[in-house]
Amino acid sequence: MTRTNTENLSHVIRRLLLLCMLALTTVAATLTIDTESSRQNLSNTIRYVGSEQNTLPGEIASIPDEQWQSAPGEINFGYTRQPHWFRFTLRNTSTRKLERLVELKYPLLDYVDFYRLTDGGEPELINSTGDHRPFSSRMFKHKHFIFRVEVPANESRTFLLRTQTGGALQLPLTLWEESAFNDESRFALILESIFYGIMLIMAIFNVLLYFSFREKAYLYYVLVAVATTLFVMALEGSAFQYLLPRYPMLNEFLFLMLLPTSLFTLCLFAREYLDLKHQHPRWNRLFEIFLWACGAAFLLSLMLPYHLSTRITISLAVPIAISNLVLGLSLWHNKKKSARLFAVAWIALLVSLLATIFNKAGFIPPSFLSRHGIPISNALLVLMFSFALIDRFYREHKALDKERRTALDALRQQQEAEAALVHASVHNEVTGLPNRSLFEKALDAISYRSENDTSAVFLLHLQRFDDVNKTLGHMHADELLRQFAHRMDSVILASPVVSPLERTGDKPCAVAHIEGVTFAFALSGDSHDRLLREAALLTEQLAEPIEFMGLSLELQFIVGSSVVSPDNSDPQTLLRQAFIAFDQRSGNSMPIATYRPEMNPYSPQRLTLMTELRYAINHAGLELYFQPQIHLKSQRVSGFEALIRWNHPERGFIPPDEFIPVAEKTGLIKPLTRWVVNQALTFCSELDKRGCDAKVSVNISAVNLREPGFSETICNLLSDQRVAAQRLVLEVTETAAMVDPVMSLGVLKALQRARVRLSIDDFGTGHSSLAYIRKLPVNEIKIDRSFVMEMDTNPDDATIVRTTINMCHDLGYDVVAEGVENDATQSLLSQLGCDYIQGYHVARPMSTRDALHWLDTSDWETSSRKSAPTR
Repeated sequence: MTRTNTENLSHVIRRLLLLCMLALTTVAATLTIDTESSRQNLSNTIRYVGSEQNTLPGEIASIPDEQWQSAPGEINFGYTRQPHWFRFTLRNTSTRKLERLVELKYPLLDYVDFYRLTDGGEPELINSTGDHRPFSSRMFKHKHFIFRVEVPANESRTFLLRTQTGGALQLPLTLWEESAFNDESRFALILESIFYGIMLIMAIFNVLLYFSFREKAYLYYVLVAVATTLFVMALEGSAFQYLLPRYPMLNEFLFLMLLPTSLFTLCLFAREYLDLKHQHPRWNRLFEIFLWACGAAFLLSLMLPYHLSTRITISLAVPIAISNLVLGLSLWHNKKKSARLFAVAWIALLVSLLATIFNKAGFIPPSFLSRHGIPISNALLVLMFSFALIDRFYREHKALDKERRTALDALRQQQEAEAALVHASVHNEVTGLPNRSLFEKALDAISYRSENDTSAVFLLHLQRFDDVNKTLGHMHADELLRQFAHRMDSVILASPVVSPLERTGDKPCAVAHIEGVTFAFALSGDSHDRLLREAALLTEQLAEPIEFMGLSLELQFIVGSSVVSPDNSDPQTLLRQAFIAFDQRSGNSMPIATYRPEMNPYSPQRLTLMTELRYAINHAGLELYFQPQIHLKSQRVSGFEALIRWNHPERGFIPPDEFIPVAEKTGLIKPLTRWVVNQALTFCSELDKRGCDAKVSVNISAVNLREPGFSETICNLLSDQRVAAQRLVLEVTETAAMVDPVMSLGVLKALQRARVRLSIDDFGTGHSSLAYIRKLPVNEIKIDRSFVMEMDTNPDDATIVRTTINMCHDLGYDVVAEGVENDATQSLLSQLGCDYIQGYHVARPMSTRDALHWLDTSDWETSSRKSAPTR
């Protein structure tokens, strides 16, 4: 055999194999019409191919068979805008011509073109339709796409279907015998009519309910029913068929707008039905966000393309459905009966919604749930909402009837309740003792007694009772308080000078429960001293431990008193004075503190003083004096301490000890400290002009250490004045640092990081822990003047100073000695290794001008070329 013959044979064999493959493929893509069946599924015989937008039908028909792809079951490509062509073949094996209907049961396709291939293989257009074309373009007036096909006897016919859509592309194709299709359509139309009729009736019924009860829940229910019904009609294609058959673009906009509108009405109904605004404000805020989002989605549906608009709205529908479901289940779990039907409705809607979304996206194949879940669940949702409203209506009216019945019982119990209220209004809820109101009335009676009697009011306040609350719990703490109160009442009643407050039955009462853990009683006798002695004996008995829950508890307390006099008999004033007495009581005072006018920090005079101090701060009414500090080793002026002075235009000189404590109580200490620091830094700038690099020390209060942002304020002042942080020394006393150790330590560390120098003032006079002071980030210690002034003649003071200097040096602190009054003290401190001295021996405090003049004329070294060493 020649080479040419061999090649021809090979070519023939390949042609035969190709024909066999094509034949097999054709068989796979051919459906034999079953004359005994009225309905056949075309999905398994469809083959498809993607194309460009302008591809002609003839080009598609000429595509080789091997380039067509077999469909994996029912077509579901998810969201795609690409045109697709589908091909299927119908074979008629009977001896007569057969006519059938092809139903495309998916109404949301933009363009659908149906072709028949002629005997010559050319595509012949049968119908061009789609929801972007008028409804009149359809072969049959049906919400689905229906095409009539004919297949001659013992022949086959091939058909092409071109589809394009902006949404999900699905192609559920069914071959029908026409009479069977008509019967099915009529039955489906009956079901739809029943569904829409029920929805309409429920909407009208709830409109009537709204006008009867004027409750927004019924109105929102109507909106839900109308919006969801229209949405189902648009989704099923009925809206295009019956409402807008000649306006395909309006039909598309209607579909796009109905989904956010439905979500909007559902959120409105949920907020009103579950009363989220008043009962669940956090959920209400979330649903307000959903409402705004739905409104935005509604507006976007008018501007964005179909595929973007639908995806945005669907992505919004999922969190809304989940939130409604979680809300309903949560309220159901919390025994809110109105949420039961609400949760059931959202379970069905959420399941069908997710199934539809996953199906439209192409993740799961079409099913009954994905095709009909949304209409069914919407119907169930509206139905459940209707049942929920009926249930709510029933429960509200049942509650109203119950309220009317109980009103009669409440009326019968009113007098008993009024009596109980009267008793409760003058007695403490926890202890049952008379309260402040009743005590004040009793004091009125006491003040009218004979002038020969002396009366006094005593307030007893338990200390650290909060520790009992935290240890035993409030319930046991209240029980302990009751036991103490009744023991106190028994002890006071046994006193021969007691003044009873009231008599309940046969039992008198002598103690009143004023507030919290504060009690009051009154004593009357021939002298105030006797009353104080008697009160002291009573408090000794009250200090005895109480046996409680197997524990022996000692309750600590403080007592303040005020004396009744003809000029001082007002009950409220007496109580206020007793409060001030124990509030001002120091740790070393008598067990019972008696009010004296000078201990009152709240007098009108002091309030006036604070007003004037505020004016002085803002209008240059204050002045800083500066006292020099000398570095002993270099004999150099190392610093100045800033001391505030207030020369009042009417009262004259007011010492700091008088106005600073009150400024701390009223909050004026904060602007006062800022003024002092600012003036001190201005003085620093004057020192710079004279070539002096001395530091300036400023005293700060414990209140400053608890002031938020204090360290930032100091840094800002340094920055504004352009003074190096090392030039500023902030002095704080041991006591101030111990008021709030944790807070103080944090502020001082922040100042240290800013490189501000820190000093402990009046060291040795406080009661602080040396271990705590060791933790403080300070640079120097100032020995109090009480140890320095007489150290040259008092060996004990010299020993204390020497020990303090050695200890501070070992810990790494510089030492400043205050109160140096003579040369002998200076010499002794120099021998002991003290670093800095300050006192009248160096110079008295001076005004800014005098301090600068002193600096210019002083014999001490002032040059900045030397710097004193720091530890």
